[in-house]
Amino acid sequence: MNNTPTHNEHYYQVALPVPLPSAFEYRSDEVIQIGQRVRVSFSGRLLVGIVISTASSPQTSGHTLKAINFVFENEPLLPVPVFELCQWAARYYLHPLGEVFAAALPKKIRSGDLIEAKTSYLCASANGDMPIDAVLSRAPKQRALMSRLALGERLDREALAEEKFSQSVVDALLQRGWAHWQTESTPPDIYRARAREDQALDATDCQRDAITAVEFDGHQTYLLYGVTGSGKTEVYLQLIEKVLQCGRQALVLIPEISLTPQTIERFKARFDAPVVALHSDLTDRERANHWRDVRSGQARIIIGTRSAIFSPTRELGLIVVDEEHDQSYKQQDGFHYSARDLATVRGLIEKVPVVLGSATPSLESLQNVESGKYKLLNLPERANGAQKEQYRLFPVPQGQTSAFPDPALLEAIRKVLGKGEQVLVMRNRRGYAPVLYCSHCQWIAQCSQCDARLTLHKARSQLQCHHCGDQQGIPSQCPSCNQFSLIPLGEGTQRLESMLNEHFPEYPIIRIDSDSTQRRSALESMLNQVNAGGPCILVGTQLLAKGHHFTGITLALVLDIDHGFFSSDYRAVERTAQLIIQTGGRSGRESLPGAVYLSTTLQHLPELQALIKSDYLTFAHNLLRQRHEHKLPPYANHAAIRADARRPEAAYQFLTGIAAKIRPSRGCEVLGPIRPSMEKRAGWYRAQLLITGKNRQSRARTLIEIEHLLRKTKNRALRWSIDVDPSEPV
Repeated sequence: MNNTPTHNEHYYQVALPVPLPSAFEYRSDEVIQIGQRVRVSFSGRLLVGIVISTASSPQTSGHTLKAINFVFENEPLLPVPVFELCQWAARYYLHPLGEVFAAALPKKIRSGDLIEAKTSYLCASANGDMPIDAVLSRAPKQRALMSRLALGERLDREALAEEKFSQSVVDALLQRGWAHWQTESTPPDIYRARAREDQALDATDCQRDAITAVEFDGHQTYLLYGVTGSGKTEVYLQLIEKVLQCGRQALVLIPEISLTPQTIERFKARFDAPVVALHSDLTDRERANHWRDVRSGQARIIIGTRSAIFSPTRELGLIVVDEEHDQSYKQQDGFHYSARDLATVRGLIEKVPVVLGSATPSLESLQNVESGKYKLLNLPERANGAQKEQYRLFPVPQGQTSAFPDPALLEAIRKVLGKGEQVLVMRNRRGYAPVLYCSHCQWIAQCSQCDARLTLHKARSQLQCHHCGDQQGIPSQCPSCNQFSLIPLGEGTQRLESMLNEHFPEYPIIRIDSDSTQRRSALESMLNQVNAGGPCILVGTQLLAKGHHFTGITLALVLDIDHGFFSSDYRAVERTAQLIIQTGGRSGRESLPGAVYLSTTLQHLPELQALIKSDYLTFAHNLLRQRHEHKLPPYANHAAIRADARRPEAAYQFLTGIAAKIRPSRGCEVLGPIRPSMEKRAGWYRAQLLITGKNRQSRARTLIEIEHLLRKTKNRALRWSIDVDPSEPV
């Protein structure tokens, strides 16, 4: 067979979910639109891909083209703006387009499920009176199932599994002709909002100015800076109300799954409109059904985490990115995209406004305000007359090992609890203790797969690596000297919980971290307990600082803030400041004033003094000046080329060879390679090149050259990735 086109054949480039940059050409007698899903044979497998271009003659010479096996729906899978967003993201982040499409779709949809949801029900066949009892006297499960079907019940596959009716039982009834499958469209599985009895809250003057400043007749990105408790969510709600009145959809991105239930409840209580959630904590079926509701236009408000930026809305009117500074918006593995940055691109494509909200805006967003790309909306005061929280430093003495360096902290907690109020204790380190140490020979429990120490998790009686997840039992004696001299050093959230229980046994201690919230709905249950009122102590990690509205907290303690000011990562000071302000902002959100105590050895550090004595914007603009002086982002454009190998030195040597071949574009530099402080992680030895450009164009030209060199690599024991605009060091 050759490639000479026949009269009826058409030729299509198909993007497939494989780690290869090119699309693949196939032929078909059918006329297929750009954006439609197809099933094709690829390397011995059947894959679902998306058509990205068509031609009347083959573009691939010298090869026999395979035929497309199956064409799904008769229309493009994604709306045109989302299709264009995926193409833009693939180009900007230098990631294969087929994998970008896969990241944009729920698992069931990208695997071939129909766009229109359908469910099959097992029903009784119309065979008149069936001698169920006589024929099935020795098959009790068949008799039980058939008796229910004969009464008019219909059971889908999930219901059959829950009722313990096996496939063999179902098959026996189907073979007798007593039952059959009936397939129907699935009704939308959506959150249906109830009508509000009251109206929107009265907006403050600042809120009203922010709301009226947002224009809906084109694209503009707005940075909504509002101190904690200033009512940013009320601004979002009133903007969304305008969108719904115009018959359009609103997309709201939030940084954490943990915020989804409370956000959905607030939106349900406000609007008589369908609200759906899109995040990874949903089942595959739930996520696919919600995605279908978005695509059909039935869902009017979409609330989701990072991947929701690809929601297939038909009539988008507004994008909101809440807590826009949060690191969770940057995908760290595989397809390294920033949902916050893609939100601004999507707003431009769709010609709709984008609102980025935060009490601690990222330096990138503030620089975009300075350059005129974004417009600043300012909420400088707390709403409802609430007072701004007050900060106080508690010095940590030299050699101090206790989490509470001053007994006055414990006394302050006791006073607050005695008044029926609540306390938040933030320690951004989970587990019981970060180190298991031998006091006799100085042995320390280390991870065998990482250059990292194992964290002691006392409740589970395990040592765990927080980088690769490796777990092992706690030894009873030192593996090095065989002495019974092992002691935990340092405090994680579990140890703090135990300590607080000893000091305050009469009050509930509620620990919120990624260990305590693994069970589905566990976090929601704990937050409900807090919001029910009554004195209690919340202890946890940065999860506590992310947008929660606690009405009873009047005292927040932030422990061990020093490491953020001494880190080798140039972003650490910014992020530590954000964590301090966000945590402090959980206190005093209603009529009672809030206090924030910080334990530190750096009480005279100028940056720390500036943070607690001025507003965040003043502090951030000082950091921006430092970044500008040192030519760091956002005044430079970075990209990281990362390589991992199983053998020591292999990744470093590989990148050394790549660096020697690169001819950087003008205005672009290639720095490295370097070994990270944690060179070995999860059994892989790592190295990195840093690409820094004065502008994105010069960086892009250099990255394209580097990608070409990287793709020539055939070493299966080595892997590499390109991270454009990296948010974390290696």
